[in-house]
Amino acid sequence: MALTLILAESSIELVPNEIAGQRAVLSSAHRKKKDPGRLILDQSYHHSAILRLRSSGVGRGRPDIAHFSLLVALGSPLNAEHQLQCLVHTRDDYVIAIDPSARLPRNTDRFTSLLEQLYEESRIPSRGSPLMSLKQETLPKLLNEISPDNVVALTTQGSPKPMEIIAADLEKTQRPVVLVGGFPSGHFSSQTIDASSATYRIDRRRLEAWTVVGRAIYDYERAIGLERF
Repeated sequence: MALTLILAESSIELVPNEIAGQRAVLSSAHRKKKDPGRLILDQSYHHSAILRLRSSGVGRGRPDIAHFSLLVALGSPLNAEHQLQCLVHTRDDYVIAIDPSARLPRNTDRFTSLLEQLYEESRIPSRGSPLMSLKQETLPKLLNEISPDNVVALTTQGSPKPMEIIAADLEKTQRPVVLVGGFPSGHFSSQTIDASSATYRIDRRRLEAWTVVGRAIYDYERAIGLERF
């Protein structure tokens, strides 16, 4: 059974209006020849502006996390065998669907530019079968559409359980879903936890998102007996 991987609550968003006039944002807008409100918020370039957000700016502006995680996932044997679907849910409730055949840029700046195009056009390419598409949707609604009863959230607040055992259990279910946080620190919201069937911690250490993605996919490949030779 194909696995659905969702990078949940990912730190991807357009530049908020309240900091669109900050020097760091205006500099990026000038360089890209774009309106500030059409830029993806990025800590690498907008750190000083993010600090001025009235609501906490901690963990915001990190499109690189989704980028690295997607490169790991899309480059896996599981994806090559059409047994993986990757989705990105953003902190402001947009959902990005990525076609398994998509070849993402290896450079994070180019990936961010691709996201900016996606936010403008809602699909890439604009004609034919989309390699990436964007729609506004909450995570609970998305999970209810995919598999409301077989959703595992991987979080440091979950019960300790080896990933290989989790993967073996998922292999026995219909339409299994794994949630990995697409943010740099903190925890899933209560809404996300409530929408999950189970929450597990797969290591005593706090792991980067792309490391969790790699472990989850590898152990699921083993659970389904994916041949390597």
